[in-house]
Amino acid sequence: MNILDKMEVWHQNEIITGIEKEFVRLLIELDKDVSKPVLLAAASCVFAQQQGHLCIDLSNPESLPDFLFEDENTGIQIDQNVLEIWENELQRSKLVSQNGELAPLVLENRRLYFHRFWKYEEELTKWIKQRSSVTNAINKQDQKILAGLLRSGGDLFEVDWQQVAVCLSFLKDLVVISGGPGTGKTYTVLNIIAAQAKAHPEEKFKIALAAPTGKAARRLINSIEEGKVHLPDIFKDGIELPEHALTVHKLLGADHNGSNFKFDQDNQLPYDLVIVDEASMLDITMWVRLIRAVGPDTKLIVLGDKDQLASVEAGSILGDICGGENSFSEQIAATVGKLTGASIPVAKNVPSVNDCIVFLTKSYRFGEQSGIQKLAEAINRADPTEVLKVLKDPEFSDVAIIEPSRESIDKLIETFSIQHYEEYNSKSQDLRMKEANRKKILCAIRKSDLGVEQLNSWSEYRIKRKNNLLTSNEWYDGRPVMATRNDAILRIRNGEIGLYNEEQESVIFEGEQDVVVSPTRLSGYEPAFAITIHKSQGSEFENVAIVLPSKENSILSKEILYTAVTRARLNTLLVAHEEIVIKSVLRSVSRNSGVRHKLWE
Repeated sequence: MNILDKMEVWHQNEIITGIEKEFVRLLIELDKDVSKPVLLAAASCVFAQQQGHLCIDLSNPESLPDFLFEDENTGIQIDQNVLEIWENELQRSKLVSQNGELAPLVLENRRLYFHRFWKYEEELTKWIKQRSSVTNAINKQDQKILAGLLRSGGDLFEVDWQQVAVCLSFLKDLVVISGGPGTGKTYTVLNIIAAQAKAHPEEKFKIALAAPTGKAARRLINSIEEGKVHLPDIFKDGIELPEHALTVHKLLGADHNGSNFKFDQDNQLPYDLVIVDEASMLDITMWVRLIRAVGPDTKLIVLGDKDQLASVEAGSILGDICGGENSFSEQIAATVGKLTGASIPVAKNVPSVNDCIVFLTKSYRFGEQSGIQKLAEAINRADPTEVLKVLKDPEFSDVAIIEPSRESIDKLIETFSIQHYEEYNSKSQDLRMKEANRKKILCAIRKSDLGVEQLNSWSEYRIKRKNNLLTSNEWYDGRPVMATRNDAILRIRNGEIGLYNEEQESVIFEGEQDVVVSPTRLSGYEPAFAITIHKSQGSEFENVAIVLPSKENSILSKEILYTAVTRARLNTLLVAHEEIVIKSVLRSVSRNSGVRHKLWE
């Protein structure tokens, strides 16, 4: 059986998609003498990219698709010897470039890429290295501004990393701020905005705020508005804070299809400071789009949580960038130490990007007795024993675990769907969306008896029965729905949630701004009593119920569990079998790329 026939069988058995097969067909058309190892490696590269990787790593067999290791699929046993043969064949193939020249594939340091993703990776890492290598001087006026903003107090032996980040915004034109929930990322940004605006009083200092989703953009601007009251008095007056936050796509001027952008390397953004929140959700393509549009005189501040789930598309760029720890070169440590009065740790023989990264480690939202905080920390440490201990400890009243059963799921739906629906639907129209976001069921998967589709179906059926609504009527007052695709004409983005208003016969969506649309115009949507953990990124809810499948699933990992737990502000309920929790915590998903290697090694 030739390789195309074999791939047809794999496709029919749903082992691969049609994309791998067609890419292999294209390579055969380009080179009729192409060898089987090159074609298998190419198919693996396509498969890996669809799973979010930028490349496959031929030095690590575990980076390859699982189906390659099943003899009945390939007829060979994949091991290091076979991978060395693949590498030799790739080096000889005219379809593979080893120096970045135009070819379908690029082989570099035993990593195999599509040419496009290799080029993106090169462009991003070179830009970051160039940006991070430059350090600005701080003049006396800047020092005076920082002295008025950086309030003293607290533990003299504990570094205030929020203050360090504010200082870095003067010293560096690229600053990456990573921290978990409640560590003050938004408040830190507010201080940066105030300080930078105060440092440029004679000129119109233009600031742009952005986030990957409309929901996250709205939350960013709301948090900044709420945080203004905590600024020192001298910074409250005379400073124009941004009134709106945009999606990154809108910031860059994307067209209806999201494929062409108004702002790029030839027409760069007209801002002095660009701030992007929830950067863990940005894939390699959007990172490159962003840096191309950021001019040489524009500062870029990036916020996010490196431990969250990576972007849906290719790359885990924020996690790859955030190497190192809270320590800096002697020059930066001395300058920041003088400005803050703190003893800043010094790192030697580290790349320049290390001076641009701050990790916020202190939680201001959760106290010492917060189970959510303890649980998130234990998940990050991949410590399943501590995870279960925290979940079962009666002292931590904000977290709990229950086994999934018909009775527990019925109770879950009663609390998080039926009762919650009655609570928010009794409110006035201007309060409904805020109230509706107090509770949410988060599922790891879409299908199965513990998936999004089934839980939403049960929820809607019981709500209709209790309220004497015809089960055949799809729309009812207060029905929550989530958009499942972007619609530029309706100004709705994938993942945004709306509530149906019976009086207006319309769905009112949250986002950058309220969008009111007739349900007959919606082309992609689903009920939203339960949503996937992936779709919850960029959101926060007061109370969260996390539902994991009854059987082991490849999607489960400590990253997905951490992301779900940190969506909650007040309470987290985990509905799962203990053995599934243990396996999830012990499984970490990393994505193959050369970003970390190129920046840090």
